[in-house]
Amino acid sequence: MHKATTAEEIELMRGGKVVSTITGAFGQSLRETRLTAMLGYIIALRPDLFLPLFGFRGQAQRVYLETIHEKGRSDILIDTTKGTGVIEAKIDATDPLLQSKRYPAKWAALVTNHIARSKFVGRTKYVTWEQVAGPLTKLSRSSEPQARILSRDLLKYMQDHRMIRGRDAVEIYAREINEPVTLDLFLQANLYACKYEASSSLPEALYFAPHFGATISKGHTGISVGISYVARINSVGYATTWLEFQDLLKNRRGAAWVKRHDSLLRLLKRKWFIKSKDQQRSFLFLDKPQLVFNPPIKKANLQKGKGWLNKRFFTFDVLFAARQE
Repeated sequence: MHKATTAEEIELMRGGKVVSTITGAFGQSLRETRLTAMLGYIIALRPDLFLPLFGFRGQAQRVYLETIHEKGRSDILIDTTKGTGVIEAKIDATDPLLQSKRYPAKWAALVTNHIARSKFVGRTKYVTWEQVAGPLTKLSRSSEPQARILSRDLLKYMQDHRMIRGRDAVEIYAREINEPVTLDLFLQANLYACKYEASSSLPEALYFAPHFGATISKGHTGISVGISYVARINSVGYATTWLEFQDLLKNRRGAAWVKRHDSLLRLLKRKWFIKSKDQQRSFLFLDKPQLVFNPPIKKANLQKGKGWLNKRFFTFDVLFAARQE
């Protein structure tokens, strides 16, 4: 007679890496098709939680994945008692507005981190991945096993790929500031800008700590070489063009704030949006910077060598330890 043994969880590997989600079992790289397939399946389980978010009216009757149309293939289609809605999803800050217009639908929901001028463009609604995480989080506590398990899995997949902020958030994001426009942007406008990196942990960071270089410290009173200021990150936005950046600022800070900081922002326009066009960038919206480390933390206490800061993420414990060295 076979003796019963206690069930033991073992590691599932794919391509030499541990797989931590069902969605990830189909591949380690982030793919829109995997993401939308899982999202569509979950929507079909509880459409009532998602239709209001997407701006679709009526009661859901059927959900379609990757439907082929005359001018392309839609991600998710939802038939309701009052019409059809299409969902187009992008894993970055791309604007899928034009793409969504190819498909026959009464409404469209664009799931993306792109910041549009308005939440609505006609019957098209912009939805962020953080907003999608809302009903998924509610379902992750559901008494329905299938919805609960799959929602938890998709949330973890999104967190693993840094599309939404996870529970184990990164404490401090650190970068070099060594020229006047970026310094003024940080101190006066409480903003920091950098090139967009899809695999970065930046969306999970809670605080930003710039390292001031020797060049900038020489010409600015009160600025010393090293890490001295820390600012809480309120949110991270994305923009490629000057117009998108203006829309992002008005969305996060308001038109009055934009007008008040016009001269500084126009310096940034010449630096970022005229000299180097079509470059997607990340923008950190910060609280007022606080002087935390005085004297500043020297780069030599954080890394070997005197080049650019080669590590971008720290904990407060690491910085406090470096201050004492």
